[in-house]
Amino acid sequence: MAFREFTGREYLKIDIASNFGLDKQDWDDRLTWFDTHEPGLEEMVNQAKEPALFYAGVKAWRDVQAGLPIGYMISLDATSSGLQLLAALTGDRKASELCNVVDIGHREDAYTAVYSEMLHRVGEAAQIGREGCKNAVMTALYSSKAIPKKVFGEGSLLDTFYETMEDLAPGAWDLNEAFLQMWNPKAFSHDWILPDNFHVHIKVMAQFTDTVHFLNAPYEVPYKVNAPIQGGRSLGANTIHSIDGMIVRELTRRCNYDPNMIPRLTEALEAPGAAWACRTTRAKDKLVIALWRQFQASGYLSARILENLDEQNVGLIEPGPIWELLASLPEKPFTVVSIHDCFRCLPHYGNDLRRQYNLQLQLIAKSNLLSHIISQILGYEVKIGKLNPDLHQDITATNYALS
Repeated sequence: MAFREFTGREYLKIDIASNFGLDKQDWDDRLTWFDTHEPGLEEMVNQAKEPALFYAGVKAWRDVQAGLPIGYMISLDATSSGLQLLAALTGDRKASELCNVVDIGHREDAYTAVYSEMLHRVGEAAQIGREGCKNAVMTALYSSKAIPKKVFGEGSLLDTFYETMEDLAPGAWDLNEAFLQMWNPKAFSHDWILPDNFHVHIKVMAQFTDTVHFLNAPYEVPYKVNAPIQGGRSLGANTIHSIDGMIVRELTRRCNYDPNMIPRLTEALEAPGAAWACRTTRAKDKLVIALWRQFQASGYLSARILENLDEQNVGLIEPGPIWELLASLPEKPFTVVSIHDCFRCLPHYGNDLRRQYNLQLQLIAKSNLLSHIISQILGYEVKIGKLNPDLHQDITATNYALS
């Protein structure tokens, strides 16, 4: 399956259709819908799923038709970003197909896929709702037991839900379960460092309750204290959210890079090896050392290193990975605005944005990032294999990871 590119005008059409409510449809369906309804778009604002964004997009389209410049940014959303990261980290091909990490020929919706499979297993009579199923999937992937129980009750339906998740996303589900076993009942915090040298520090907060009296009546006042607890469910969610945040930072660095950096680094890297300097006293030198060590441990090289490399410290690294990183950047830098896993850019940069997001998933699937983070959490080195070690080869050309 080849990566499909679009023009700026086509991305604007897709964006308008998505904001109307067709965001889960294939590209061609969105384009066809737009072309069919284009003459009367202004009369459809009140019917749109996102009326303000829909109206703004339509206004931008009319300006394009009039030959006027626009500053309107299209939106492209990750399709179940938490599941995408769990799939990439574990090399889980089945989960990857659920959330468009690999291409299956159309835009898949993970929540609908789980919902449909449950209906197939239990029958329409069970009256399972898609929205309830979605809430159960989203929270269960972050170790929640309460929400799935609330949705499905305690019985065969809940068992079917867990069996469905295990079958459709085996690696992602097993990792989610494993995080529960990693909880340290003596820990005051959980800490790890990400490849871009972002330090994660999550305090463990134990809840207590005091009773106070006011007007001769007792009142319970809950409060939290940084203290160990016997069991917790937040480790998996915090780990995945931390990687989610790193992707936002990396996309911003890679898409909105300083173009003057390229010739400067090229000149430094092309200098004879004997002339390379290895300065270590400046703050930027120490950061280069830290980033390179993170790369060696995790297999993921952060673009943050490009901002800190120069002719005085280029001898601290090996040139090959830096050349590869430079070659992976977009041809031209552009601005990206993000809200969690929704990314916005000007329409004619849509292809570059989607390629860069695919690259992030590919780099994570190829890396040892999962082993690196869990080793830090546990305090000793562990090696975690992948269900499909070659999964990363099929991610580059996926079409709907960001759509």
